[in-house]
Amino acid sequence: MLLPSNIAWLASGDRAMHQLGWMFYRAAPWGWPPGASPLLGIELSSSIALVDGLPLLAIPAKLLSPWLPEPFQYWGCWLLLSFMLQAGFAYAVARELAAGRRVALFAAAFAVITPAFLFRVPLHMALSGHFVLIAGLYLYLRRRPPALWMWPLLAGATAAIHATLLAMVLALWVAALVMRGGRRALAEIPMVLGATLLVLHLVGFFGVGSYAASGYGDYKLNLAWPLLTYGWSVLLPDLPHTRLDYEGLSFPGIGILALLAIALLSGAVPRAAQRRWLPLALVLAGLVLFAVSKSPSIGPFDLGTLPVPSLVETIGEAFRSTGRFVWPLLYLMTIGAVVLVGRRWRPRLALPLLAVLFAAQLLDSAPAWHKFKAHLPAPAAVWPTPLTSPFWARAAAAGYDRLRAIPNETGFGSDFAAPGYYAVTHGMDTDIAYLGRLDPAAEAALAATKAAQLDTGAFEPRTLYLLDVPAALAVMAHLAPGDLLATIDGRIVFARGGAPLVADLGIDPMPAMGGRGG
Repeated sequence: MLLPSNIAWLASGDRAMHQLGWMFYRAAPWGWPPGASPLLGIELSSSIALVDGLPLLAIPAKLLSPWLPEPFQYWGCWLLLSFMLQAGFAYAVARELAAGRRVALFAAAFAVITPAFLFRVPLHMALSGHFVLIAGLYLYLRRRPPALWMWPLLAGATAAIHATLLAMVLALWVAALVMRGGRRALAEIPMVLGATLLVLHLVGFFGVGSYAASGYGDYKLNLAWPLLTYGWSVLLPDLPHTRLDYEGLSFPGIGILALLAIALLSGAVPRAAQRRWLPLALVLAGLVLFAVSKSPSIGPFDLGTLPVPSLVETIGEAFRSTGRFVWPLLYLMTIGAVVLVGRRWRPRLALPLLAVLFAAQLLDSAPAWHKFKAHLPAPAAVWPTPLTSPFWARAAAAGYDRLRAIPNETGFGSDFAAPGYYAVTHGMDTDIAYLGRLDPAAEAALAATKAAQLDTGAFEPRTLYLLDVPAALAVMAHLAPGDLLATIDGRIVFARGGAPLVADLGIDPMPAMGGRGG
């Protein structure tokens, strides 16, 4: 995964979305804002930020593009960096909580095997930057007030990683402002907000007509979350839950559950109570309530739908997967459990206990985190693709420079990976795209344009169209000599003047005229 030219492991699922987003962004000319990515989506295009392409690395990588190999991926290095910073900031948080060095090392070790983190790594790679949340906890907990530049730097960097992480970091910052108070806030507020808004603008976060997406109330935090393993425990049973609440996966692991029980039974938790914790506790409670969403559930049982203010509804629809907002609490619990036991017990007892429970959690969750490794393909500089006919290369060589789908083929569940990879590796732009957020007005306008093309036959030149069956039937009414309408590699393809592209391939370019197809 660290090999820069190895893209084989990025060819499926959301990883394909993220890598294609980077590849199209790299191929596009510079624009304004610098994060704009006009080739992927064409009329629907947005930016490297809204394809979860990690602008923090994508923009510098584009600057260095002439000196980078082709293909190139930065995701392996990003994940390694995420593991390192996850451990580093967890260690720092434990030290701020007055843990000894050895206990703090155990806190760091538990942080990097947290199931919620390891589950996210192969799924949403930019969102794997959980270290920013632990960094936010560190800045809150510092006994010496952080330097004035620290919160703006964290907020700005997070804005170039992922909006969901940014929302949680800003919530932790608000708690820190309330806790510290004083004149410092007058300087820190404009610096943090200014850095955040500037970075969001530069990476291209603004510009879509709506950030709403379906799923609010489904991708939530289950009220039984500490005991729901989602397959991340061999020892504990996989208890039933609602269908889509896996986004709220926050099982701490059997080692942390045991440490929390020991801390409670030994009386360590009440000893930790201090006034400075109140703002953080209130913010974490608010984040958990938001994570539970308007449709709470416990185990497999839905508890109904609660009325929520319209502002909360709008924010919930924008973030959609609200179950993730439990993560700051989860990491505070994880690190805090280690520290509480480490401080309550003498080292000769605490350290062996921590070692045993760490080993137990490691072994208990190992089958789940090994699944990713088990499915990694051999390193390769190409993706496997079903588009194997010589037709595809011929079309690009003949000057076809655009790939479209009728009807629109966008979003989760769409057939975007193979067409997108073909387009970006053959110098084409395409409206077949999986983007994090779409402008509804732009999508409706594009659909209307395509419907008009089916009615009038006014199709674009030098464009390959991938059609569904109703669209193909409509195209038949507008076929002209020399056109191509055939099934190639399982896809119905239409191209004005494209008949010569299938010469000698055993494909009749005009099956509608009585041919046999391909």
